[in-house]
Amino acid sequence: MKKLIILFGILLLFVGFAFPQGCIAIRNIAGFGQLAQLGYGQTNNKWMMDIDNRYFQAYTFIQGKTDITPKELDSGLTFHDYTMNIQLSRVLNHDWSISVDVPIAVNWQGGALLHASGEVHTTHAYGIGDIRFTVYKWLLNTNASNKGNIQFGLGIKFPTGNYHSEDYFYTSATDKSYKELAPVNPGIQLGDGGTGIITQINGFYNFNRSINVYGNFFYLINPNDQNTVPFFPPNSIPPEVRALFHSTTNDVGSIPDNYTIRAGANFSFNRLVTTVGLRYEGAPAHDLIGQNDGHRSAGHIFSVEPGINYKFKNSFLYCYVTLPVDRGTVKTVPDEREEAITGVPTVSPGHFANTLVFIGYVFTF
Repeated sequence: MKKLIILFGILLLFVGFAFPQGCIAIRNIAGFGQLAQLGYGQTNNKWMMDIDNRYFQAYTFIQGKTDITPKELDSGLTFHDYTMNIQLSRVLNHDWSISVDVPIAVNWQGGALLHASGEVHTTHAYGIGDIRFTVYKWLLNTNASNKGNIQFGLGIKFPTGNYHSEDYFYTSATDKSYKELAPVNPGIQLGDGGTGIITQINGFYNFNRSINVYGNFFYLINPNDQNTVPFFPPNSIPPEVRALFHSTTNDVGSIPDNYTIRAGANFSFNRLVTTVGLRYEGAPAHDLIGQNDGHRSAGHIFSVEPGINYKFKNSFLYCYVTLPVDRGTVKTVPDEREEAITGVPTVSPGHFANTLVFIGYVFTF
């Protein structure tokens, strides 16, 4: 127990100094197959709890592939996102399992860009996010003779997170103290306002007791179109630009699909497991189902994802750090409409950070 407390304290200290990704959507680590991929055998325990902590700080502003981050960061926007995701899973008969994910977020955003006063202010959103319920099934029997397995997941994301969180914006260029309540930026909202369909595939293969490979695929289908929440606070953009954005639906929030793909290898050294992986994630410009109106930061992030796990008898601690290799935004449907009106090539920008950190603890009981 003493070793557990010390190690957990070190990991929490580490995350406090990690400055990690932005308004391009990011999912938590996919995970009921995590215990199996780390080489755990069968257990009589039927429950699993995964307490995952994610933090990033995003200030890098990219349009397409071009970095347009202002030299003075305070004149732009900086996103801060901390999420604790609590996942409770139950093993059922015949290799089925169910899982409930409850995210609790504390998000804030600082900068002068969205305030007509031209001064730096901070807006906040905190509370429960969109809860997910997922049913999983292992394709092969989960016994010791199988070196690998594939798990399918299907679930629902409920719109439990407040997608209309408001805070004060300073909306006057002459009266610097004047402020109005308005919806905060979608990058720090607690939810997207839509009911989504979760599709997930987890897989692993053990070469021996020391080396195995894994893969995770997560895709969130959001059939809903827009959430009707204004994207820009009052007086943050000129009236003629607001009129143009209104004609293209670029002035209200979109409810986009999200995806995450992970693959890598684990190397076990008794209780210590190191991971070398790749991660590809983002939000598409065109959803699988439904329309594609509204303002969305569509794009991708391709990252390397090293990690470390420390195993105990029925639990383990983990830490993953994503380091981006390639990232950028893509043209959305409102961008295409704006380009048709103005004749000027248009790609909406998005905020990105340099590192994304996950730290968590998993235990069975």
